[in-house]
Amino acid sequence: MMATWVTHFRIAEELINRGLNISKVGFLIGNIGPDCGLMNEDGKFSPPKRVTHFMNDREINAEMFYQQFSLNKIDFTSEKGSYYLGYYVHLITDKEWIKLINIKKEEQVHQAIIGTSEYNHLVKRDWYWLDFKYLKEKQDHIFWTDFQYIKGFTEHLPFFAAGQTNQQIKNITQFYCNTLVPEDHVPVYLKEVEVNYFVKETVNKIQIILTQRMGLHF
Repeated sequence: MMATWVTHFRIAEELINRGLNISKVGFLIGNIGPDCGLMNEDGKFSPPKRVTHFMNDREINAEMFYQQFSLNKIDFTSEKGSYYLGYYVHLITDKEWIKLINIKKEEQVHQAIIGTSEYNHLVKRDWYWLDFKYLKEKQDHIFWTDFQYIKGFTEHLPFFAAGQTNQQIKNITQFYCNTLVPEDHVPVYLKEVEVNYFVKETVNKIQIILTQRMGLHF
């Protein structure tokens, strides 16, 4: 269970706001890049998550992506370089999100539903309700100002078919623009303050990585 799209958008936006010198569009798309696998008629993702999320033994390996695409030699101010950087940031974010969710699973409210058929539905209902709440309150968020208008993105990774990322951009935009959610929902399994804290702490961790490992001072 990996981070929501709005969580990735929030982290991308905060890194940009802190002064990260990148191509905004490339970086923004990279931050949803690993989630651009599309579901086939048989209900399986193509490419599968083990490919898009560079998994070893069912665990995300951001280092594998870093090495395979030689991020230490990339011009991060170009659209392609910014896409790769955003992709790397996404993988780090998902790893941190999984840590958070594993901690949350120890709570009594989670223990009461773990192992049931409703677990994923109930937990993710809270996650995405918080996404919609955030977007409603932040009309100047990067999703509204930039992401929903992106068109004609060129694929930069060999395992995505031509046009696949563009299709997922449309899917994500339609999801957040057209889905109706109840305004009176009260999250039980994840609180707004926890998401806010996660975003802040994860951005801090990523900033340290980008500064110390890649020399991106911002």
